[in-house]
This record gives sequence, structure tokens and C-alpha cells, in this order.
Amino acid sequence: MSSTSAPRVPSFLRGPLFANLQATLTTLSAVFLVAAFVPGVEYLAYLSCLFGAYYAVKSTLESLRARELDVNFLMVLAAVGAVAIGEARDAAALLFLFGLSSTLESFAMARTKSAIESLVKLRPAQARRVSANGSVEMVAVEQLAIDDRIVVHGFEGVPADGEVADGASSVDESALTGEAAPIQKVVGSPVTGGTQNLEGTLTIRVLKTVGNSALDQIVALVQNAQDNKASGERLSTWFGQRYTVFVLVAFLVSWGVRLGLRQPPTDAFYQSLTLLVGLSPCALVISTPASTLSALANAAWNGILVRGGEFIEKAGEVTLVAMDKTGTLTKGKPRLVEMVVQPREGALQRWNPEQPLDPLVQKTLGEVAAIESFSAHPLALAVVRSAEGFPHPVGEGVETVPGMGLVGRCEGRAIAVGNDTLLTREGHPVPTEITEVLSSWKRAGRTVVLAATADYTAAFSFEDEIRPEAKAVIQELRDLGVRHIVVLTGDKAETAASVAATVGITEVHAGLLPGDKTEMVQKLAATDRVMMVGDGVNDAPSLASASVGVAMGGLGSDVALNAADVVLMHDRLDRIPQLIRLGRRTKRIITANLVLASGMILTLTIASFTGKLPLPIAVLGHEGSTVLVILNGLRLLRGK
Repeated sequence: MSSTSAPRVPSFLRGPLFANLQATLTTLSAVFLVAAFVPGVEYLAYLSCLFGAYYAVKSTLESLRARELDVNFLMVLAAVGAVAIGEARDAAALLFLFGLSSTLESFAMARTKSAIESLVKLRPAQARRVSANGSVEMVAVEQLAIDDRIVVHGFEGVPADGEVADGASSVDESALTGEAAPIQKVVGSPVTGGTQNLEGTLTIRVLKTVGNSALDQIVALVQNAQDNKASGERLSTWFGQRYTVFVLVAFLVSWGVRLGLRQPPTDAFYQSLTLLVGLSPCALVISTPASTLSALANAAWNGILVRGGEFIEKAGEVTLVAMDKTGTLTKGKPRLVEMVVQPREGALQRWNPEQPLDPLVQKTLGEVAAIESFSAHPLALAVVRSAEGFPHPVGEGVETVPGMGLVGRCEGRAIAVGNDTLLTREGHPVPTEITEVLSSWKRAGRTVVLAATADYTAAFSFEDEIRPEAKAVIQELRDLGVRHIVVLTGDKAETAASVAATVGITEVHAGLLPGDKTEMVQKLAATDRVMMVGDGVNDAPSLASASVGVAMGGLGSDVALNAADVVLMHDRLDRIPQLIRLGRRTKRIITANLVLASGMILTLTIASFTGKLPLPIAVLGHEGSTVLVILNGLRLLRGK
């Protein structure tokens, strides 16, 4: 039984405003219930019933209007019956405990921003369209047609899918592809709506209109996956309705049989009401929420935000963990890992950040950092960070060459920093010695930047920094019995394989588009309970399709956070094994609670047929089992 078996929260009772109102009413119900046990003010039990019944009555009325029956109806009927025979305090206890579970569930189901809205925000609402006479006008993206020309300036979002018709630049596609390094775009290169242009101005020919773009396809994937996940709630509602009918039928049959046996009407009703109370599913219904909501609180204290109790349970069933690379196994920020310098005269020198700086390396790194300090490119920032430990000169006259790099002067000497095309244009062909090094770096999946002056040529190798805890987390997952761990990424195969090998993962699927990731998760789910861990927009559909979708919160995009079932607020990868352990403990406690609740229902039901079970004893057994399952569930608050 999942947490969705808890009382159904109707549409008009959702959201934080109602959650606060419901909590207030439940508190008042508890206060008057306790006061009702003071001699002389027993009538306060009726006030407790009034406040405690607010949720159940409204939900019951909504269900009846929809021609449905649920456990809310059953609890209202049980309370009315208890009041009818003068047991108002028993009725108040029933309604308070029932209202308490509903209040906790309402808080757990607090609304979040729509994942669809977060996706659409990636794309600009307007675009600069070039008219037939060459003038530029601002239009809504919905007005764009195929073959329209649009202009995208530096550091603006791309409004539509298309190809570069004029200009050159770097485009940050990490939100859609997971590729950490910006992609160089020249005439003829494809561009995707929702990505970010970095430095140069691009003229783009529109190839797809709104509704058919890659971004719109991701929206559809997220929406479909979330709609499919709602089927579990429908199944739970179906079960709850039939159990309610069963209890009602049992009550009426018992009453009718007893009257047929010529039992006094009052006694017949009393004993049948005892059966109704014994069969009432309060303890059974609250068994799961009492446990999962305690687990939710425990998870939150540890920086793990979980959307609902069912995902705590599912985390305990995970047999396969699929991980994105960029921003998940790695930090999502490139770092300089190696550098080579070939002076015009002399031997090639190699250096990495673990080694001391010799004069030539320091001079080269300082000059390149002086030029790169004028750029906001992630690779430029990585160079600047590497040169922070020593003084270096100031760049002068630095200019951006879109799609190629930077040119400028340092201490009076011209310097070019960028790709091999820029160096060739500036009259600095790449030496053979460095070309051989570049080949080995590229085979290892590294990103490369070149620099040259009249005195030397240098090459810089970058990697997306792997999270220091990643390898230990992978081993811990294996120790927990997770059978399979795979990498699903949109990055290059060489880069993905290198990262996977470093952290101890052997199965890698690289170069995946969002739809490919979703298909892969669905394929894996055919044989395993899949947990998907990611951070980017490209992960959103697969996060929503997995049994449990986990988003890295600090670096994660809005859509990933909204599509995911679990959010790791502090980017702590080691919280994943912790979540799985918590899920397993939660399932064990839920199982124990269900056995206890079912056993009590069976015992009270059998005892009611003897005709010797007083209603107060039935209520005591019923409410006692409810309190026990709540206390057992609260153990999870301490992680027990």
C-alpha cells in the first residue's frame, strides 16, 4: 500500500493556504478533544468533532457529487454513528486522527512551479526578424515562419531552431545537450531554440516554428511522462472506493442479520457499529503516511527534498541507477589539467597544476590569462583561475573574433588565443610537436585551447572536474546491492568514457538527445526499477520517466527541479545512497505497520461477532493501533 492510499485531497483543498487552515482546524480539534476528558465539560467533544470533521465532510460532499465513495465517507459515517449512541469523544478521536493524517499529507503535497513553464522560459518571447528590405523588427516567436532570418546578438537566447546564415560565435548548449564546453557555430551550423549565444552576432535561418522545435518536443516528453505517472493515484482511489463499499455492506449485513435474529434494535445497531469501527481503516490508511512523512522530514533535514511519500518507497526498490555526466558526476565547470609550451627555439615543455611553475610556463600562462580575463567564456575563466597564484601582466587592445577566440597585446607583443583557425589566420601555424599532443588529448575527450605569439605556441587541455565523492558513491551503491549503474549523457563518447572509467562505471551511453535518454530509461525500466540522476533540461524527460527522478539542486535547471521526484539541494552526490537506505527502512516500517493495522482490524472484527465487545474497547483498540503505527513511523524522523 503506497502513500497514495491516504485520504484523497480534493482540488479545492490543495495548496499552502489550505494546508495552514487545515493544520489550524486539526489543532483545535486536538485541544477540544483533550479538554473533553475533563469532568463536567464532556460536551467539548462536539466542538472537537466540528473542527475535526471539516476536511472529511467537505471531501465526502465532493466525492458524493462525483458519485464516488471513499474513506472520508466511511469516517464521517463512523463518527455520526458514535455520536448517535452518545460516544462523542470516540467520534472526536476518530475525526482528529483522520484529520491529522490529512493535514500531514496536504503539507507533503504542497504545490510547486510548473515544469512546463520553466521549460518555455528558456526561449525568448520575441525575436529580431530581418524583413525583405533589410530592416529589423521585433516580433513574437509565434510569428516566425520557416526560412525567416532572425538576428541574435551576443549573450542572448536563441528564439528558434535553425541554421547559421551569417556570422560566427560560440553557443552554450549545456541546458539542452549536457555538453559542458560551448560549441563553435559558423555558417551552416545548426542552432537550437532555448540555447544561449555567447559572444558574436548570428543571423539564423529559421527551420522549425514554435510547436515543432526541439524545446517543444521536450515539453511534450515531460508532460506525457508526468501524466503516465498519475495512474498510480487512480489505482489507489479505485481500491479505496471498493474498501469503503465493503465496510458499508458489512455494517448493513451485520445490522440486518442481528435484527433477523430478533436482537433488540439498539443492541443490533450498537454491535454493528462496533463492527464498523473495527473495520474502519484509520490505522491501515495512516500506516503509510505516518512512515513516509516522517521519512520526508528526515530527508529534508539532510538536504533531500522529496515530492511525495510514494517516491520514498520507490527509492527503496531501486535496482539500477542511471546518471547524467555534466553537473552530476562532474561539477559542470571546466578546469585546466595540462599545458604544453613549444618555444620558437627549444624543446617542448609540459606542465600540470600539480607541478611547480618554471619561468617559461609561468610567463606563458600569465600572458594567456591576461588576454582571457577579457572573456566570460568558461574555458577562459578556467585559465584565469589557474593563474591566480602569481602576478601577471595586463592585456591591451583585446578583441573578440567570433567563433575563433581573442586577439590582443601583452607587454607590447601580439597574442592570439583560441582555436587552430585563429592561429593560422594570425600567422602562427601549429607546430607538429603540439599537433601530436592535441591528438592524444582529443582521444581522451578533453577540450583544447591554443595560444601563440612570435616567441611560442601553447596548448591548454581542459576537463570537466569530477566530483571528488563520485567514485566512493558508486562503490557505496554497489555495496547496497544496486545491480546496474550506467551513464546517460549528451556529451561526446570519449569524454563520457573517460569520466565513467575514473569513477568506476563500465556502461556508458553517450551522444544522447533528450528523446534518446527517455527511450533508454524506458528500456532499462523494463527489467529494473530505475533511478535517474541529472541536472539539465535535457534530463527533464528522463527524470520524469524514471521510477525515481533525482535532480542536482544547486546547479540544476528549473525544469529539472520541477520534473524530478527528488531534489538534492546541496549538490551532495553522497545523498543518493542515503536516500536508497532511507527508502528501504521506510518500506520495512510500512510493512510492519500494515501487518499491525490489519491484525487489529481482523481481531476487532472477530471479537465483534461474539457480541461481547463494548464499543469503547473497539475504539480503544482501533485508536490504539493508529497511535502505534504513527509512533512506529515517527522512528524515521531520527533515521531509525
